[in-house]
Amino acid sequence: MPLPRRCTAALAAGVLVLSLPASSLADEARDALIVETILRIEGFDLQGSAKAQAAVARYLKSNWAGERYLDLIERFTLKEEAPGVLRLALEKSDTPMGAEAAALLVTLGAGDLLIKTLHSEDDTRATRAAVAISHTGAPALVAELPKILADQSRAVAVRSAALSALYGKHPAKQAELLATVKAGKLAKDLHQIASEILMLSRDPGVREEARSLFAVGQGNFPPVVELVKRKGNAANGKQLFATKTCLVCHQAGGVGINFGPGLSEIGDKLDKNALYQAILEPSAGISMGFEGWEVTLKDKSTLVGIVVETDEDLTVTMIGGAKRTINKGEVSTRKKLKQSLMYPGLHQLMTPDELVDLVEYLSSLRKAG
Repeated sequence: MPLPRRCTAALAAGVLVLSLPASSLADEARDALIVETILRIEGFDLQGSAKAQAAVARYLKSNWAGERYLDLIERFTLKEEAPGVLRLALEKSDTPMGAEAAALLVTLGAGDLLIKTLHSEDDTRATRAAVAISHTGAPALVAELPKILADQSRAVAVRSAALSALYGKHPAKQAELLATVKAGKLAKDLHQIASEILMLSRDPGVREEARSLFAVGQGNFPPVVELVKRKGNAANGKQLFATKTCLVCHQAGGVGINFGPGLSEIGDKLDKNALYQAILEPSAGISMGFEGWEVTLKDKSTLVGIVVETDEDLTVTMIGGAKRTINKGEVSTRKKLKQSLMYPGLHQLMTPDELVDLVEYLSSLRKAG
């Protein structure tokens, strides 16, 4: 059977590029061209071309964390590049690219590198390893987190990251965390992070119990009709946007992650009344295309996020922006969530005045000119 025309053209281009003498192009430009070409050739045999292997090796060395870095390693299963992928997963653990790097380590069969780092004496790297493990959802890696929680010799930051990784993204487990706290079995120095996890639970019962248990929140907030009359501090609101988990899902003013609806011009689209309603009752109106799904895989891991489907695969974009593509054969169940993916109870982590400041900032975000 003849190759499709586009594949034939790509193959011909690949042969031409690989045959060029080194002096025909600057070395880096030539390597970049080779990389782009072989990525376009379906079924390209990297092991069958010494020139392509050399170009890829040079490209990866000079373009760590570059646009094609993870694509190349994943496409050709370059297990020898696992140390570089680990570095990316740790150094950019709070970004979508870092999350994808963590997932790739599992794909490469190198998840043990994250386990080793988690148990290392370097608290900063161990903390980031816990975050990376939360991105993978891999049961074998997640099983290491309780060991960290049980080790009182570990720094609070490391154990807090482990607690967040274990419960933060798993609504079904948050009732278990609540029970642990109520039974007095959670270390006191972890109560702060536990309160934040539970106050953001999608389970209203868990949120209410947590609110009473930790004596957090500010009681009943004034009604929206009163809040809209208040003048807030936009500068303080901008800081709150960065510290109250908003930027984990939204971009505004050039910062944040492109997961939920963009907010950079939200002041032109929603008045203050609508902004308050969106924060206080996020599930009352879910934007089209941002509906949430819970996908359970056959390995018992669970992914929660926005789903894009093809004939063979599901791509789940999770809170924080990390993406994972799964063959449909790996899926056990999937269900559409009735609630918004936006954290409920977010306002309970703020005072009424802070909420007013946040809305003041969001309302100021308008189209330039």
